[in-house]
Amino acid sequence: MAKDSKLVEIGKHKIELTNLDKILYPDDHVIKAQIIEYYLRIAPTILRHIKGRALSFIRYPDGIDGEQFFQKNKPDWAPDWIESAKLGKEKKNYIIAINEATLVWTANLAAIEIHQAQSRQPDFDKPDYFVIDLDPPDGYPFERIIQMALDCKIHLESYGYIPFVKTTGRKSVHIVVPLETLYTYDEIAAATQEIGKSFVKKYPETTTLKIAKGTRPDKVLIDIYRNRESQTIAAPYSLRALPGATVSMPITWEQLENTSAITDYNIENALQMVLDEGDAWESIGAYATELHTKRTKIHTTGKAPESLEKYKQ
Repeated sequence: MAKDSKLVEIGKHKIELTNLDKILYPDDHVIKAQIIEYYLRIAPTILRHIKGRALSFIRYPDGIDGEQFFQKNKPDWAPDWIESAKLGKEKKNYIIAINEATLVWTANLAAIEIHQAQSRQPDFDKPDYFVIDLDPPDGYPFERIIQMALDCKIHLESYGYIPFVKTTGRKSVHIVVPLETLYTYDEIAAATQEIGKSFVKKYPETTTLKIAKGTRPDKVLIDIYRNRESQTIAAPYSLRALPGATVSMPITWEQLENTSAITDYNIENALQMVLDEGDAWESIGAYATELHTKRTKIHTTGKAPESLEKYKQ
């Protein structure tokens, strides 16, 4: 074992942690030990959302100002207890997180960002939500993103959905709609295309479905394209590799209205927010509905805590 390493036991698994004092966020003086500690302590909450999903990671071995690489395949040298599944046309061997030890092991690789697929085992071909990513141009005022998200919420509710929201940790928000696991990626992509087109038709001056940035200098991309197979989004509670050590934070719609900037949610306060207020998405699955293009019943909801009643408002 290297001199600057430490052997820890997480559950039934022993993990050698290395370079714990390495600075990964230079401006914020956040070291690797803090990244590992964050993922260990947030594990019971984040696993509620990522457990059983195919995960990709963005690794920053020399910190967020150094080189980065996107890792989809489980390394050949990974311990046998790291679960994985070969998925997609290319049969990439994605890591499947099932416990705290997996998160500690990946954090030790300086895997700062966790990105998740829209489906989870055993139904890898049937997502349990769809997502709308509001993708603004650089410098777009966050207060305008908030209003657009609220408008999108109303738009989605008109289809009989109950949308949830989280910050991306970068520039904007993800609006997530829980679904019953009955539909293929293609069916969901077609349904979200319809939703996106009708929303852009309502707000043609400020929104677009065109991906090329040159065609939308002042408009927000209503990114419905994350709902295709093999696409991912930043996982709920994932750290982001930006100054401020921001977090992709699940919040209530009321909290969104009171958010002043993406940096409001970060490594310093995200865990404490969960401890004080709970997980804003704790019972997101209770609000799963049928896809509106395939709907056979008016609406389906399960019992949820009082804290989630505001999603119906």
